[in-house]
Amino acid sequence: MTIYTDNRLLQVGLIGGTLSRHWGNMREMTAQNSAYQRLDIPPEKILHFHQVHSDTIISVHTSDEAQRIQRDPLHQADAWLLTTSGWGAAILTADCVPLFLWDEQARVFALAHCGWRGVVKRLPFLTAQAIRKTPGTEKILGWLGPHIQVCCFEVKEDVASQFSPDSLHYEKGKIFVNLNLEILHQLQEAGLSRTDIKTPYYCTCGDKENFFSWRRDHKKDSLLSFIYKP
Repeated sequence: MTIYTDNRLLQVGLIGGTLSRHWGNMREMTAQNSAYQRLDIPPEKILHFHQVHSDTIISVHTSDEAQRIQRDPLHQADAWLLTTSGWGAAILTADCVPLFLWDEQARVFALAHCGWRGVVKRLPFLTAQAIRKTPGTEKILGWLGPHIQVCCFEVKEDVASQFSPDSLHYEKGKIFVNLNLEILHQLQEAGLSRTDIKTPYYCTCGDKENFFSWRRDHKKDSLLSFIYKP
């Protein structure tokens, strides 16, 4: 059972990453709770929302705010921004991009569910911009967890037309979207340095051994991505 993560998270005192499919289908709460138990993370300290492919960000700055959100799991949003210790957040993905952002002192950390619709709505840019507006924030780091890569993300012209031309790849009459490039552009526009953003090539659609994929299997099995500050 693998956790795909960025060691830079651990270096600043954060715990986070994306769990492989071997941890189970994370749409099932029993699988989630079992995973948190293995990771020694209190499940009641991990916040969840109802993902709707939006550009909505929920900010959490105090434990009281976190507790209020926890009591209402029906919040609709697609990104978390936290500045309080003792809490974390999670998202579910099955091809969408789990985008991790944090500052180098871990004063603020974020996790965004970036499906292609959210990317078109500029959720990566808006999340990074929200972090930058947090007092005391200077250098921001980023990591893109496992998601569908350009090799498998074939689209039609109606979808392709919503992306920048250099994020498109044409091959044998087909159009493919490179979400990595599109998100990179948005993060750099928000002021991040290219060298501070890591985009490993883990393809959920192409790697059936390790990942669930909606595009490949058309099943509602999901991976869990989480970020937590003890």
